[in-house]
Amino acid sequence: MEAGSQSCIELGILNESELKNIARKLSSCLLEGDIVILSGDIGSGKTTFVRGLVSGLGCNEHIVTSPTFTLMNVYSCEKTIYHLDAYRLKNIDEIFYVLEGEIEDRDGIFIVEWGELIKDFFTEEFLTITFEHVDENHRKVSIYAEDLRLEKIRRCIALG
Repeated sequence: MEAGSQSCIELGILNESELKNIARKLSSCLLEGDIVILSGDIGSGKTTFVRGLVSGLGCNEHIVTSPTFTLMNVYSCEKTIYHLDAYRLKNIDEIFYVLEGEIEDRDGIFIVEWGELIKDFFTEEFLTITFEHVDENHRKVSIYAEDLRLEKIRRCIALG
């Protein structure tokens, strides 16, 4: 399956613990300036996934809260994580206002919930992770990226 020029890794159907574990493993693959778009319905696991990423980067997962009302939360872990919620952003000016300094400096990792709404803002390559409800306790998860990057992610997740 492909989204634009991106290929896909299907991670399968995961429970909450497995979702966080995959995110912890993926955190070791992320570099300063990376942009990760999280796409899925409300309650599909996006913020839970961020908890796993933060944990993998040396912070307590309990610091993670949904950025729905703050637009952006910043977590200072081994790498800085900018956790954004694009659901309420309506135009390029609002996006630029929230991200202007950080995105220009490429300082940190950018995790964007509802990022599919603003993906045209980014000129850089980005990862897209989709979350689908299967049942109350399980989510179907897929990662989309450019082929070379996807292969590195596949190895990270397998080895991590």
